[in-house]
This record gives sequence, C-alpha cells and structure tokens, in this order.
Amino acid sequence: MREALGGNRRLHRVWYHESVAGRDLSAQFQAWACAAGQPVGRLLPAPVEELVALSGALDHQGLVAEADAYAYADPEHVLQSNSLLLALDRIQDPQNLGAIIRSAEIAGAAVVIPRHRAAEVTGAVVKAAAGATEHAAVARVRNLADFIAEAQGAGFWVYGAAARGGLYDEQDYRARTVFVLGSEGEGLGSRVEAACDVLVGIPQSGKVGSLNVSVAAAVLLFEAVRQRRSP
Repeated sequence: MREALGGNRRLHRVWYHESVAGRDLSAQFQAWACAAGQPVGRLLPAPVEELVALSGALDHQGLVAEADAYAYADPEHVLQSNSLLLALDRIQDPQNLGAIIRSAEIAGAAVVIPRHRAAEVTGAVVKAAAGATEHAAVARVRNLADFIAEAQGAGFWVYGAAARGGLYDEQDYRARTVFVLGSEGEGLGSRVEAACDVLVGIPQSGKVGSLNVSVAAAVLLFEAVRQRRSP
C-alpha cells in the first residue's frame, strides 16, 4: 500500500484486521500519505472473513485497500520513451504477470500486454508484483502482432522467446529491444512469432520441459541490462 501511495494511486478506504491494529496504522498511513502527497481515506476495522471477501484472497496479510483504478500507460508513449520492452502474448496467470512486472520495473523495462485473452493488472497481480505495478509502465494493446510491427517501425529489434531459437546470450541487445514471451502452455502465437525478427532460446540441462515464463523473462531482461552496463 505504501507503493500505491508512492505511485500516485489514491487509497479511498483501507480495511484492516485487529491483528495489525497495534501498529498505529492511522499515524503510519498519514506519514506515507504526507511523503507521497496523497490523501488516505477511511481506515475501517474488519474481520478476516470480510477481508477475504473484499480481496478474493486468503493471503491478504490483514490489510485490504480500495484504490483508484490502475492507469495503463499509452502504447505510443511507451515506444517513444523506452529502449527496452517486454511484450507478453496470452499470459493469463496473475502470479506470473506480477512477477514479470516486478522484474521489468527493476530492469528499467516497460511491459506490453494484449487487451484480450490475457491477465490484466488486478489486485492479485499488484500483490504478486510487490508494489512494482505502481512504478512500472504497463500498456495494453488491441493486437500484439500489430504493436510489434509498430515497434519495428520505431527502430526496435524484436526477439521472440522459443525453445528452438538461437542462444539468447549470443545476441546484441544494446539497441532498442523488445522481448516477446508467450504462455507456458502454448508459447508464442503463430502470427506473433512470425512478426519477430529473431527467435532466441535459453539452454537447458535438466529434464523439466521449460522455465517458468516469469523466470525466462528475468533471464532475458537482465542479459540486456548486463550488456548495456558493459563498457
């Protein structure tokens, strides 16, 4: 919730369980709000059952907030203001999306997701991202393949993650780069894959079929970060 305030999302109401009431919540929230320049609404005590119903989750940690709707970034602005992008094709698991957004924010990358057949930024995603959603640029587009074409027109090289691709660490990511990752079950869609400039893969020595998509995203992102930090 502190990250939500720092990211300029107003908290209208905050429900809390008595187990966290001893932390002087009112003073703590007011201090956070003052630092962020954001007002905080009402603080309301609530039983566990109400917190579960409000959050839709068992692991609410005793706090649930009603906040402004998540503000997605403009895709055109993302293309103009970022040199490292992560485009996600039909990632539907909110835990994976949250973990990916967290890695992207740390790596200084923006995230692009399709409007349909994909997870959106919900409370579960915000929690999985550990607050990174409040600082990362996440854009939604109608058609991912069309967005890839726009990115290429703006000077980006587009790398699709696929098991049969060339070794990921043999590519040069110092130029404007888009990494495209698909769902764990289906991988990249045929049109999205065909739109990529290059397919890259992460070598494996074990017997498990593939890395978790959030782990694969982090591997690719931080290879780009490593290259850009090298002299």
